[in-house]
Amino acid sequence: MLRYTLVILFLFLYGLGHPLPAPAGEHRCGENEPVQLTAPFHRGRDIANLQQCLTVIGYFQGKNSGYYDQPTMRAVCRFQRDHGLTPTGVVDQATWQALSLAMIARAVPEAAPSPHYDLFILVNTENLTLTVFSRGQPVRQYPVALGRPGSETPTGQWKVIDKSAEYVPGMGPRWLGLNIPTGTFGIHGTDSPWSIGTFASAGCVRLHNAHVLELYDWVSEGTPVLILGNPLKNGYPVLYSGSCGSVVQEVQRTLHRLGYYEDKPDGVFGTGTARAVSRFREKHGLSPAAVVDEPVYRLLGL
Repeated sequence: MLRYTLVILFLFLYGLGHPLPAPAGEHRCGENEPVQLTAPFHRGRDIANLQQCLTVIGYFQGKNSGYYDQPTMRAVCRFQRDHGLTPTGVVDQATWQALSLAMIARAVPEAAPSPHYDLFILVNTENLTLTVFSRGQPVRQYPVALGRPGSETPTGQWKVIDKSAEYVPGMGPRWLGLNIPTGTFGIHGTDSPWSIGTFASAGCVRLHNAHVLELYDWVSEGTPVLILGNPLKNGYPVLYSGSCGSVVQEVQRTLHRLGYYEDKPDGVFGTGTARAVSRFREKHGLSPAAVVDEPVYRLLGL
C-alpha cells in the first residue's frame, strides 16, 4: 500500500493529466537558445515545463504560469547553487541535465519497472507527457517535446521495433524506433533540452537525455507504445492519393469500422483507401472521386 501511495504521489507531483498552459503570443526557444530572464519576461510552454520540474524537486512553490519571472529565476539560482553550478539564472544545457537527473532521483526506486516485464508506454499529445506502465501500474512520467505544426507526432497504437545506444548529434544518446509506416519516428533524447515541453520536433518524441537513458534499459523490441491525441483538432485537410499521416489513419479506421476498408489502417492513402473512399462517396450520393473532403468528414462523423 505504501509503495502504491508513493507512486501515485510521484505522478500527482509530475502533473499527470494536467496540460501545461500555453499563453497567447508565447515565446518559443530556438534550437540553441537557453531560457534566460529578459525584458519583457519570456513566456511559453517551455517555461511552464521548467516551473513544473522545479516544483517536482521542491525548488518552486508558485503557479506554473509559463512566465520566466523573478520567483522562477530565484528558484533556478537556488537549484544551480545546490548542484554545483554557477547561479546565473540562465537555464543552459548543464542546468537542464542536472534537473532531469534530480527528477529521476526524486522517483521512488522500488516503483521502477522490472526490465522488459509487461511494459507499456503512453504518450499524451495533449499534455506533452510520456507515461511508463509496468504490470498495469503507472510508474514513471516524463515531460516530452512532440511534433511541431505541420510535422505532428502520429497518433495511434505502435510498438518499438529497434533500439540503438549510439549517440547521434541532435538526438541524444539513445534511440527507440517505432513501427510508424509514414516515416522514421522514434523516442529519443535531445541536445536542446529547453525544447522539452513544447511542440518542436519533426514528429518524434523527445526526452531529456537522462530520462531516455533510464527508459532505454527497460524497453525491449515489441514494447507497445500508444500515442493519444486528436489528429483533427487543427482542421480537416483534403486527402487524396499520396496523402499520409494520422488523419489518413483515422479515416481508414472509420471506413474499416463501417465495412468499406479491408486493410490494416497504416496512415497511407493508397489504392485500397482510394477504393474505400470512392465506394463510401457513391453510397452517400457523392461523386466517386477518391477524395476525402468536408462532406466525407461530416458523413464519417469525424
